[in-house]
Amino acid sequence: MALFPDPKAKPLNGSAGQFQNMEEWNAFTAFASAPVGFGMPVSVSGQAGDGTAQVKPLATGEVFAGITRENITTSTVGDSLTYAIGDQLAVADEGVIFVPVAGAVTKGQKPFFNPTNQRFYGASAAGYLPIPNAEFDQGGAAGTVVPLRLRVVPGGAAVTAAT
Repeated sequence: MALFPDPKAKPLNGSAGQFQNMEEWNAFTAFASAPVGFGMPVSVSGQAGDGTAQVKPLATGEVFAGITRENITTSTVGDSLTYAIGDQLAVADEGVIFVPVAGAVTKGQKPFFNPTNQRFYGASAAGYLPIPNAEFDQGGAAGTVVPLRLRVVPGGAAVTAAT
């Protein structure tokens, strides 16, 4: 049986926190200083004794550091798709990574993140955080995971929630 029975067929979507493809990507190792899910935006919250970054969910007034990668060996915090405090994780700061969307999005739209429901949107609303240097790489329907293209630029400014 062939690995890809129909090599021209579009592959299925991945899961939140997975890279979409094998094009150039980068990630750094960190430890969770607060519970955070897969495919979620984070900020650096400090540094571990070994020099490794500590990260937490992105909030208004903080600098976007990247998107959490998935990992099948996490502690469980309510479900198996969440890193617990102290868990080691990877944070993607360049590449095309799957994220969960709440509303329909289109290719090229700038992403906004709602910390309340932990979902991405293609338009801003009160409380949503803009995700700098990123755009949706494909369109997608509400309630699905969609690839997000990102490239974090060092020295970025803090994000501010829309009012």
